[in-house]
Amino acid sequence: MLSSVRLIVLAAVVLTFGCARPIDLTTPGRPESELATLVDSEAARRLLADILAHYDLDPRLAALPTTTPNGADDLHDRDTRRLPDQAQLRRLGEEVSVDFAALTFARALLADPKSRGVQTAFDRFLREGVAGSMAALQRPRAFPYTMLFAPSWLYRSHPEKGSDFAAQRQLLAQLGIPTQLVASGESDSVEDNAAAIVAAVRAMNDPGGRIILVSASKSGAEAALALSQLTPEESARVAAWVNIAGALGGTPLADAALRAPARWLARSIFWVSRWDWAGLASLATEPSRRRLAGRQLPGSITVLNVVAVPVSGSVGFQVFSGYQVLISDGPNDGVVLLADTVWPGGINLVALGADHLFAKWREDAYTLALLRAVDVAVSLYGRSPQPSVAAERDGD
Repeated sequence: MLSSVRLIVLAAVVLTFGCARPIDLTTPGRPESELATLVDSEAARRLLADILAHYDLDPRLAALPTTTPNGADDLHDRDTRRLPDQAQLRRLGEEVSVDFAALTFARALLADPKSRGVQTAFDRFLREGVAGSMAALQRPRAFPYTMLFAPSWLYRSHPEKGSDFAAQRQLLAQLGIPTQLVASGESDSVEDNAAAIVAAVRAMNDPGGRIILVSASKSGAEAALALSQLTPEESARVAAWVNIAGALGGTPLADAALRAPARWLARSIFWVSRWDWAGLASLATEPSRRRLAGRQLPGSITVLNVVAVPVSGSVGFQVFSGYQVLISDGPNDGVVLLADTVWPGGINLVALGADHLFAKWREDAYTLALLRAVDVAVSLYGRSPQPSVAAERDGD
C-alpha cells in the first residue's frame, strides 16, 4: 500500500512545478571529478565529457539561417532530425546504462543546425546575465510579442509551486512585455483545458504583437491539442509555442495511479481535495498518445521544445521516486519519459542536468535568456510552410 500511495502522490502533485535542487551540468568550472559522481557508468561519463567539450558551439551558427529559399532542405531535415523513440532509448539503457541513453538523446536533440544555433544563442544570452538581457529586451521593438501562459497542474491550489508562472509574469511586467494567463481548470482534463487555450487565443483579437504560448508539463499536451484546432486566421496570431517538459504522451505514473488497488485510494484523495478525476485520467499514456496521433500544427507556428535531460545524480528528491518508478521504461525526467516531451520537427533547447521541475531554469537569468532565444528561433526559422506532425517518430 505504501508504494501505491507514493505513486498517487507523484501522479497528482509532482506534475506541478515545485522546489528542487538547482543544477545545470553546463555551468562552467564544474570539475570532471564531480561530473563522474553524477552518472551511472563509465560510458556515460565519457559521453557527458564529450558533450560538454563540444558544448561551446560556434556563435556564428546562431546568426545563420539553415533553410534554403525554396525549402529544398525539408526532406533532408526530416531524415537527419529523426530522434530515437522511447523503445530505442529503453533498449540502450538496458544494454549500456540509463544515463548513457539519456545523454545520447541529448546529443540527438542538438543534431540539427537549427537547434544548435538556438542553443548557442541561449547560452550566450545566459552568460550576459540578468542586466545584459534586460537591457537588450528593453530596446524599442526588441520583443514584439504577447506572452500567453498555460498554467500547469493545481496552479490555483498551490500557487507557491510556481505552476501559474507568477514570477515569470512579474519579471516580464517589469520589462513592459504584455502577458496573459489562460483561465484553465487546475485539474480539468487535457481536452477541457485545450478548449480554454483556444478560447484565450480567439479572445486576443488585437494582441500587443504576435502571441507566444508557453506551456509546462500537463499543459504541454493541452497546448498541442489547442494549436492543432486553430483556424488559419487564428494560428497566424501565434508566433511560437514554448513546450517545457510537455507531457505530450502522458505519463506511466498516471497509468499506475489508475490501476487497482491504487485507484481506490486515488479516488479518495481526489474527492477530499476536490480535484477533477478527469485530469488524471487524461494523462494516461494510451489516451494521450491516441489524442495527438496524426495531429498537425500550423507551419507558421515555431515550436521550441525545452527538454530536461537529467542524469541519475542530478535528479532532485521531489521527483526521485518517480524517476525510479519510470526507469524500467528508460530515460525520464522524473515524471515524463524523455521521448514523450518533444514535439517532432520542433527546435530543441536542452536543459542538461535539469529534471522535470526545472529548478535552476526558474532563475531570472534563465527566463530572460529563454525569451531572447525564442525570439531568435522565430526570427530565423518562423513561418515555415510545412506543417509539423505528431506522428513523425521512428517506428510510426
